[in-house]
Amino acid sequence: MPRLSHALLRRAYNISPLLPLVLRETRSLSSAINELRWLREYVDKTMSHRVPNQKWRTLLKLCQRRATGEPLQYILGTQPFGELEIKCKPGVLIPRPETEAYTTHLAELLIKAQRSFHETSENQHNPLKIVDFCSGTGCISLLLYSLLHQVYPRLEIVGLDISKKALDLSIQNVRFNSLNRSAQQSVHFEFADVLSDEKLILGIFQGVCDVIVSNPPYISEDGFNKETTRSVRNWEPKIALVPDTSRRETIHFNDTSGKSSLLKVEDIFYHQLLRFHSLLKSKILVMEIELKYGGTGQINTSLETRVQNACFWTITKYVFLLFQTWQARMAFHSETAINILPMAP
Repeated sequence: MPRLSHALLRRAYNISPLLPLVLRETRSLSSAINELRWLREYVDKTMSHRVPNQKWRTLLKLCQRRATGEPLQYILGTQPFGELEIKCKPGVLIPRPETEAYTTHLAELLIKAQRSFHETSENQHNPLKIVDFCSGTGCISLLLYSLLHQVYPRLEIVGLDISKKALDLSIQNVRFNSLNRSAQQSVHFEFADVLSDEKLILGIFQGVCDVIVSNPPYISEDGFNKETTRSVRNWEPKIALVPDTSRRETIHFNDTSGKSSLLKVEDIFYHQLLRFHSLLKSKILVMEIELKYGGTGQINTSLETRVQNACFWTITKYVFLLFQTWQARMAFHSETAINILPMAP
């Protein structure tokens, strides 16, 4: 990490004596100014009846925490996500803006599909069944519910995660966002290991769902150690970012030619999600796919084969696959080759 120049530090100090502390982590003056403003607003809101000196000391402690690399979302306790405010706690992955963007766009596509269906069918109450693998804070499940429940009265969403901390927090987020009683009936969060609890997962919705969405662990060990930020490495849960190599070093599977292929550890969730897409007969699959950390910038050949095969398996259905980098470059693979949420590289 390059050192901050004395000129930049002096400029920050002249704006506020606390700003250099925040700048130490943000590395950008404009970002530091924004974060300091949010921290000050948080202190003003939570300590409205305290004397100024007490508020200033509290703000100083928060800035010192930020200077160590602690994520702003853990300090403030929340992260905006669409129209929701998602509670964040150490041990659970912080929701990302890219995840919010494709979740919102997915909801828009589903709403458009339902309205189109109404024009051609008398049945206006089709059920919509969604499985959110590696659900974390519950942000994807809850935003989808918030955006879809009025259009899909028979909406059912199940979020699955291996982390008890994440499951507890997702349940808290239902209450924290004051979602109505139907949310507690329509959205459920359950413990499940995507890599080993196949029987349990297939039992959901009697083995059939409409949409699978997932932000799985997809960063290689090397990429995590060399290319993630200090804040991510030291504070966010590694299990949510890097597949657990102690459980499964490699996976062998047969590709379309019948030959056994060796699968990279960081790709194990992709193949499992594609398998569930087939087994659960889902119409839509959305998943984040890492193209940068520890990789060559190209999809692993064995994974590309499975993607193409998935499209072949579902020739009469849409298959949405999201290829996401930290620059939010996204692509769409389906029989119709429609692009969703295009962004400049």
